[in-house]
Amino acid sequence: MTPDQPVFLVPSRYSEWTGMAAEMMDKIRQQVPGVHLEHIGSTAVPDLPAKDVVDILAGVEADRVSSVSQHLATIGFDLEGERDHHCWLSHPSRSSRTYILHVVEYESLPWRRRISFRDLLRSDESARAEYLRTKIRSAKAARNWDDYTQSKTSIVSNLLSGSASEKN
Repeated sequence: MTPDQPVFLVPSRYSEWTGMAAEMMDKIRQQVPGVHLEHIGSTAVPDLPAKDVVDILAGVEADRVSSVSQHLATIGFDLEGERDHHCWLSHPSRSSRTYILHVVEYESLPWRRRISFRDLLRSDESARAEYLRTKIRSAKAARNWDDYTQSKTSIVSNLLSGSASEKN
């Protein structure tokens, strides 16, 4: 995928995506001792159309986020970006993504929000429907993956702010 490649949603292949996530998480566990892993994103939600890319969340201690990401980049991941306590990598590459891996501090706010959002979509049919409507509009309007992701930010925040897990 080039930086300006459009976003396409495909019908859910939840069982396949779950199996792919499990396989990749096993590989990551072999390379990163003590890592906490979760299958996140739309591919982790039954019956939700998604980009055909499996998202995985890796949680480590704050001081290991960068070093773990650098290590993963030496074994076949493509380190796409890095911010304070958050790195994201693609596999096998950013031009041909099958996986996107987010490395963050375990149990930090970004960790909890990503899991809370996945769990909200799994359990709340109306939230899932509202998110899907936004995903479809965003995929049609976005010039590239970054546009697509940015255009969904407000709906994610709105849905999370109304969920019980965000209020606790």
